[in-house]
Amino acid sequence: MDTSQWTLPKPNFNGEGVGTGSSSPTDAPASPTAAQADVLSIFSDAYTDLAGSDFDPDWGQGTDATIETYAGNEVLQYKDLNYQGLEYTVSDVSGYTKLHLDYWTTDATTFNVSIISPGPIFSNAVALPVTKGSWQSVDINLSEYSTPNLSEVFQLKTDGDGTVILDNIYFY
Repeated sequence: MDTSQWTLPKPNFNGEGVGTGSSSPTDAPASPTAAQADVLSIFSDAYTDLAGSDFDPDWGQGTDATIETYAGNEVLQYKDLNYQGLEYTVSDVSGYTKLHLDYWTTDATTFNVSIISPGPIFSNAVALPVTKGSWQSVDINLSEYSTPNLSEVFQLKTDGDGTVILDNIYFY
C-alpha cells in the first residue's frame, strides 16, 4: 500500500497496535479475492488505493483515529468511536454493486456505515452485526443506501461505540 498520500500520520506505537493480547487482533483479515480491475479501493494492502484520502478529517468527532499494524497488515483503528469520517477523491461508484469492509472489535455494541455525496447528502446508515473478537467481512449492497448520488460519492461515515479496527474498504 502506498502510504505517501495519507494525511493521517502513522502513530508512535508505545506497545500498542502490535497484535498482542485479547484487546487487539492477532491475525489479519482474509485477503480479498476480487480482481484489481473490478475494485475501487479506499484502504487496503491488497489493492491500489485512491490517492489523496484523508482518514481523519476534522468533523468535530471524539474518535481517536490511527493507522496501526497487526500481523504485518496496516489497518485503521477507531478508538472511542462516536463517529468518524473518511474522505477520498470524488468517485463514480454507480457501476459497482457492493461496498466491502472488514472489521474487528472486542467492545463495540453498535457499528454503522454511511456513504456521502456532495452537498453533503448523507445516505441512511446501514447497521452491521457486531461479533466480538474475530474479523468480520461484510459486503453491503449499494442498493441498501438511499439518497446519495452514487456517481459522486466522496466520504464514508462510521458511527457506533467502542474500538473498531477496519481494513479492506473498497467498492466492487
